Amino acid sequence: WFCQIETFDPHEPFFTQKHYQDLYPHDWDGSTWDWPGYEKVTQDRTAIEHMRFQFASLVSMCDRHLGRVLDVMDELDLWKDTLLIVNTDHGFLMNEHDWWGKCRMPFWQEIAHIPLWIWDPRSGKRGEQRQALVQTIDLAPTLLEFVDMMGNRLSGLLKKI
Repeated sequence: WFCQIETFDPHEPFFTQKHYQDLYPHDWDGSTWDWPGYEKVTQDRTAIEHMRFQFASLVSMCDRHLGRVLDVMDELDLWKDTLLIVNTDHGFLMNEHDWWGKCRMPFWQEIAHIPLWIWDPRSGKRGEQRQALVQTIDLAPTLLEFVDMMGNRLSGLLKKI
């Protein structure tokens, strides 16, 4: 089967619950600031650190929830027939190259080199890394091929019944 879970986070505003923020203690006595402008960085080191810690706390929350999904996959033994794709649409500059945001040219690695993990039960391969160029446009054909393969398997099972 296939289940797509689309989440907005991690995304601006970089806000999450206190227990995730507490993972990254730091001194900040400024006003609420959890959404940097897409602009040249002009803030001081303390403000930059604060924004990075806000982002890190949100990523920790996302990591926790992804872990919950993976735990259910273990619990229900879904690895044998479930395609899992984890990816994102873009990166975000957090003072790299002296900029905030995602809409900066050139598209540096921090923006363009995005995470992509695929578990394909047809191959059973684990822990491999590939150097091939992949774009998000490649995901649709991958999904269609998988659904067709699983549909053919189901069709064969139904014919036996």
